[in-house]
Amino acid sequence: MSPDIAREFSQQFHSFAAELSATDLQAFLEAATVVDMPAGRNLIRAKMPIDSVYMTLSGTFEILAEVNGTVRKINEVGPGQWLGEISLLSGDSRATATVLSLTAARVLRIKHQALEEIMSQDGELVVNLLQHFALMMSGRLHDMNDKLSALAKDSRLSGALPTVSLDQDKHLNDYWPVANPASASADLKATLLTLPGIENFSPKDINILARNATVTLYPPRHVFTYQKDRCDSIFLVLDGAVLMREKMPVSDTVEEKILNVGEWFSLTSLIPNMTAFETVTAPKQVLVASITRDDFNRISEESLAVTRFFLFMLVNELARKLQSTFAKMQAASPSNAVLPVHQLDWVSL
Repeated sequence: MSPDIAREFSQQFHSFAAELSATDLQAFLEAATVVDMPAGRNLIRAKMPIDSVYMTLSGTFEILAEVNGTVRKINEVGPGQWLGEISLLSGDSRATATVLSLTAARVLRIKHQALEEIMSQDGELVVNLLQHFALMMSGRLHDMNDKLSALAKDSRLSGALPTVSLDQDKHLNDYWPVANPASASADLKATLLTLPGIENFSPKDINILARNATVTLYPPRHVFTYQKDRCDSIFLVLDGAVLMREKMPVSDTVEEKILNVGEWFSLTSLIPNMTAFETVTAPKQVLVASITRDDFNRISEESLAVTRFFLFMLVNELARKLQSTFAKMQAASPSNAVLPVHQLDWVSL
């Protein structure tokens, strides 16, 4: 990559580039290629497979998405914007929006395969990249949720969040896995080694993770998180199960999901001031390991591998949440109205 392109990238993506060492910046840019586009060309086509992530260096693009059967312009983006990263991070290989150049433009293109290779490493480059994605997407998601709540208010369908007593009572008489108290004395490290993404950790990394986790046997009716409230810990179900409930503001419905052994929740707690997506409760006794944000900060100083593991889970969850929230906004928007979104180009790509 030429020094001029490297300098232009550092200017347009300053918050990310400033965190990288000269070696990591060079390695990142070596994975990219420069693409110059004339006005009126599609960079990304809706409903078509997408195999690359793009970083806008110059020019302007418009974002087109289908809203109630009609293709509408939802935004314009310029230098300093990422395009296509949500498709990679969410695991959805098809774009749901079209990106069209309004002017002559220059972008940096990184193939998904090259970016996946970067993210499979345990160095500081991948940690800085994932942290950048997490902060970027959490801010976007916060804005989207505000707009979704406004849509709900306008439609007069917004109601109170479901009370804890209701979701507890609903399941108290159902069959439900109950944690065995003897499980609390089991070796946490042995349990962790059975989980996807952890089984290949080094003994040192396993020790760091286990040392910073607190195992607790929680009684029935315990509440781990409240939707829209802040939380300072992430959790892992070790025995038993928990109930996750999310109130949908526009449809006025509640979506439920049961989390079983080996599943993590409340990952957004790793982001300061980020509120919970769902209310999570224990209908019956459950054994859970918790890691506070302070614990995670200590882990990040000791192990890049464990840090990458958590950050990758976090950005994956944020990417899927952005896509699902944007889909709800598309469905909720009147067919004769402009989609009330701001800076949503990255959501549907």
